[in-house]
Amino acid sequence: MLAPMRRGKQSTNLLRVGCVLFLLNACAGSETELPATVRPGGAESAPDFRPVSDIPIPEGASLDNERSLILSSRDQWTGRIVMKVSQSPSKAFAFYQREMPAFRWDPVMSVQSEISVLTFIREDRAATVQVQPRTIGGALIIVTIAPRQAGQPATIQTMPLNR
Repeated sequence: MLAPMRRGKQSTNLLRVGCVLFLLNACAGSETELPATVRPGGAESAPDFRPVSDIPIPEGASLDNERSLILSSRDQWTGRIVMKVSQSPSKAFAFYQREMPAFRWDPVMSVQSEISVLTFIREDRAATVQVQPRTIGGALIIVTIAPRQAGQPATIQTMPLNR
């Protein structure tokens, strides 16, 4: 009579362990670590799992899969990439300001503040890079790329401020 009770307890314990493992795996599955930046034409080639090839990715960045949306090919995509990095927002801002031109993106404008924004153009596409602080340190980077609107000039004209 003791043997059937032990099997029942063992089955219950195995079920509990299985549920805990399932929940831990579900919680950990929303981020993917991205490879270090590889400049176009560099000696190093990008790994196959790199989501896109036309923007720089900071070293140690993790991809937020749930908030990211990549449509089309690796070099002509449209959508949004959301990444978490351990570097400060000001260093992440400087990284994109320095590295986007190496990927043939021409700067259009930038604003550095609590939530910083950089805008670039490349051929018939526009990119916006948003950098903001994370609560627990580091920065959240959101890169949005979409086709430029037809007939729009490639340069931005500035107007003087009236005081």
